[in-house]
Amino acid sequence: MLNILRMDFYRFVRNRIMYLLLLVFCAFQIFGIFMTKQYAQEMEKGGISVSSLNESDFIQYTISQPPSWMLVYIAVFSIFFYTSEFSSGFHKNYIPMHRARIHSVCSKILVLAAFVAMLFLTMLIADWIGRTLFFDNTSLGDPVYLMKLLISQFMLHWAFSILILYIVMVVKNLLVSLTAGFVLALNVAGMALSALESLVQGLHLSQYLLINTIVRVKDFNNAADILHTAAVAVIVILVFSFLAVRYKLQEDLN
Repeated sequence: MLNILRMDFYRFVRNRIMYLLLLVFCAFQIFGIFMTKQYAQEMEKGGISVSSLNESDFIQYTISQPPSWMLVYIAVFSIFFYTSEFSSGFHKNYIPMHRARIHSVCSKILVLAAFVAMLFLTMLIADWIGRTLFFDNTSLGDPVYLMKLLISQFMLHWAFSILILYIVMVVKNLLVSLTAGFVLALNVAGMALSALESLVQGLHLSQYLLINTIVRVKDFNNAADILHTAAVAVIVILVFSFLAVRYKLQEDLN
């Protein structure tokens, strides 16, 4: 396990696409804040100017805006990191070994967690730079609330990365996997189900979908919202991690 984890993290820290994605994400996050400043009067949240929001509220505001660009970056990295293993030929080292296949999936899940954490750190840095330059506002809000928000959103986005990992493992096609990632990031299924539910009284299954949970504005001082978020994240992580391991064990690798 340690050898595979070491190799995957070696590939991770030397992955140029990862650094490029973080750099592009940072630049576009700052540019997005600049554009928000230009249209500050039109872009209000509940009658309050976006420029006056603290960091906790600003994060929720940006994540709730479709499409969720963080999910796009996560999908692209997850797909390219998994497929790069085959171009390097490293997968041939563990094909015959039952345990090594399990460890390979677990290792990639941990690498994805590291990327998601770096993406959130990049977001915080970009927000601080952009909000300082264009909003003259660096308020973080309640630090405890901010931590609950970051941990909850980290878990949800990590769960999304594991879902994408499972998709690319099964599909084995770069273009199809990227298309699936973009469709999920756009929340096409979630919006369609929500629209259908609006025609039926008392049916609210769409609120338990992963992407809907990510983009929904939540009150992390509310125990029900915290429980809902944690339950969705943990269930998706466990289910798709199990499915990914099971598929890898049965996979006929060439």
